[in-house]
Amino acid sequence: MSVLPAVNLRRTFLIARRDYLGYIKTWGFWISFLMPFIGMGFGIGFATLDVELSPPRYETILDETGQYADGILALHEDNQSQKVERFIDGLGAVTMTEAQEIDIRETLERDGSAAAKAQIEREVPSLQGQLKSLDSKINFVDPPAETLAGSQEYLKGESLVQVDGKSRPLDGLLYITQTEEGPKADYWSKNINAPDLKNLARDYFENRAEENYLATGNLTPEGLAEAKKGRLEVESFDPTKVSDDTTSQAVTDADKVPYYVAAGLSIFLWLSVFSGAYMLLTSMLEEKLNKLLEMMLASTRFSEIIFGKLLGVAALTLTAMAPYILLAIFAGTAIALKGDSEMTQAFTQSFTPKLLIFFFIFLVLGYIFYGACFIALGALSQSMQDAQTMTTPIVIVLTLCVLVVPLGLATPDSPLLRLASLFPLSAPFAVLVRLPSDPPLWELILSAVLLGLLSLGVVWAAGRVFRYGVLSGSGMSAVTGWFKRTILRQS
Repeated sequence: MSVLPAVNLRRTFLIARRDYLGYIKTWGFWISFLMPFIGMGFGIGFATLDVELSPPRYETILDETGQYADGILALHEDNQSQKVERFIDGLGAVTMTEAQEIDIRETLERDGSAAAKAQIEREVPSLQGQLKSLDSKINFVDPPAETLAGSQEYLKGESLVQVDGKSRPLDGLLYITQTEEGPKADYWSKNINAPDLKNLARDYFENRAEENYLATGNLTPEGLAEAKKGRLEVESFDPTKVSDDTTSQAVTDADKVPYYVAAGLSIFLWLSVFSGAYMLLTSMLEEKLNKLLEMMLASTRFSEIIFGKLLGVAALTLTAMAPYILLAIFAGTAIALKGDSEMTQAFTQSFTPKLLIFFFIFLVLGYIFYGACFIALGALSQSMQDAQTMTTPIVIVLTLCVLVVPLGLATPDSPLLRLASLFPLSAPFAVLVRLPSDPPLWELILSAVLLGLLSLGVVWAAGRVFRYGVLSGSGMSAVTGWFKRTILRQS
């Protein structure tokens, strides 16, 4: 007796073919299929237009001791040279001729990383696109003033530094002084999350401490570990921070709390919009397949059904999220009542009226926009297969939009983040993570207006699609037929 069940290969093949063609004939499948190529096209476009995820930072070193600035710059150049050398060993080794590789290595050793990059760009044009990965996040400029007080106006953005004949903002300044305990380094910048120059200074002073210890000749593992512990810590300062007799301009952990609060609210907004919109899709599809919508239309208008569903699912989403909301309120209240510590005050002060107002505005607009999109797709879908394939592109867009949250934490001054806050699809999430860095109010209002207008347009279009898809029972095949008849003039 056979253990395995009997299988008819022909019937098995017919079932497999039906499922395969059921998915592959849908528009959503082909949109999802083409998404990698569309993403690659955007990537090439960003590279061609020279769009930077993290803008180049123009920073300087004000070394009152005159002993350490050259060493830090030398370490930075050494790091850049190592990046160029790894690039030559990787992509360069399979693209360059042997003579080119030898010549570029000699240029790197003799003239530095900038000259080697220029030579690669000149002699190996096929590698120009990949050279962006070698760009340094730090562009060093000469100190604009001889004192820290004189540099404050540049750090605040009131004055600009000149770089290659162009005016640029001074993004950061490393201020080095000598104390009785040894050298002291402070980092001044409006972007309190920028770590690159701070890390470079830490690495330099750690290497210096190890070299000094090794030079003594009394080498022990314990001594080396102790020398590493004595590395210099670089303290951060914010030139725009208001100071008085009780507070300084030093950046503390409490100053970073608003950024984490904004990021948490942005992710909560994303979860609310995504879960609500998906429930709208399943509700619409279930009622369409069960012929319930036709019965509702006997006594109800299209607009009433659409807005009723939006309100109903919005209430359902809030109910589903209620445990998390209540826990967050309870935790926030407990933190606020715990004491008057600096972190507690920073947490409670993070919920500014501006943050709460724009959170509510973009929660409503984002839900209406994406909810109307999912309602339209549900009305056009003939099966769950249709729905899954057609919603995949929107799910991908939503997933890409939430990636602005870590970008906002790391580089709140990124031009891409500013563009994302004006782009309606990503605006609800990008605006929230930008709020702690105090963007111009007109940009926030413009972003809300653009998303509001687009939401109205999507609701109107969803109504038309809803009417067409439900009354005629049409799906994407009917849309394709309409396109051929009306646009392509095919019979």
